[in-house]
Amino acid sequence: MRKRLWAVFVIAILCLIPGTDIPKSVEFLVRMDESYKLMEGTEQECEIVLIQGEEEGPCVFVVGGIHGDEPAGWMAANRLKNEVRITAGSLYILSPANARGVAKNERDVVEYEDLNRSFPGSANGFTAERLAHAIFTEIERIHPAVVMDLHEAYIKQEGRDFLGSSLIFTSLDGIDGLVMNALRETERGTLCSVPFGYYGPGPQGSINRTITEQLKIPVITVETYRDYELERRISDHLDILHYVLGYFKLEG
Repeated sequence: MRKRLWAVFVIAILCLIPGTDIPKSVEFLVRMDESYKLMEGTEQECEIVLIQGEEEGPCVFVVGGIHGDEPAGWMAANRLKNEVRITAGSLYILSPANARGVAKNERDVVEYEDLNRSFPGSANGFTAERLAHAIFTEIERIHPAVVMDLHEAYIKQEGRDFLGSSLIFTSLDGIDGLVMNALRETERGTLCSVPFGYYGPGPQGSINRTITEQLKIPVITVETYRDYELERRISDHLDILHYVLGYFKLEG
């Protein structure tokens, strides 16, 4: 396990400047993250970053980039690693989950193997099943309060359900207040760029449905709409993520 220590020694820097008065409000900012690999040494190797607050609290698990051709989700998750400041509890971020798919801008882990139809997976299965098994097993070990699964919906097409700007859940057990309040805030215009809808359950073999049904851990899938500009989609993902972190009091 590798550890990264990010420290901003504000007072020390100010002390180097002659005649500088150090405000009493200045504090040290020290951030300790841990990161470790799943499927290490394979083409499917991916990294989980753990960010912990000083106080006890619940755990949230974020997964971005299950589909490699849906960039806003994994980009938002990666941005969250840098900008989030957890005060309590634990935040796990797996992004991108499908690193090979992201590198090739392809939906699947390998041709015709959709990671989001392969859960719970198998240690001895096909490529996507082995990766799904590694992710499923890690979530089972951690047992977070909620899993956030970041995706992007196709542009509207005839004969295909339109899922853009929506939250997907298989069960509302344990997250009913969170989901309903978040949807209400999007309707009011205080959260995200547009009102969000909702759908359920997740498809068979998806991380949403499998984790919910087999591990009894609630999963919220966030779908943004690919016809919007990329930065707008990233921002919508981050809005929802920060809302969830605030709901569970990981962020002040």
